[in-house]
Amino acid sequence: MPSRLASIALGTGDIDCVYHFALYELQATVQALGLDDAAEMLDVMVKGKRLKDISDLPLDLAI
Repeated sequence: MPSRLASIALGTGDIDCVYHFALYELQATVQALGLDDAAEMLDVMVKGKRLKDISDLPLDLAI
């Protein structure tokens, strides 16, 4: 659930970023189900670089 991810990713600020193993699939499912609030929450987290797809992890570790 996007709200659970938000509690981790946007919580206290102790965590820089959360990596999700199926972020793109989650976004597509939320859109397909018409869950506008959840889609907006995901968009805020992704644009704020608080939630990323797991495929970004190797690149982030290389920096």
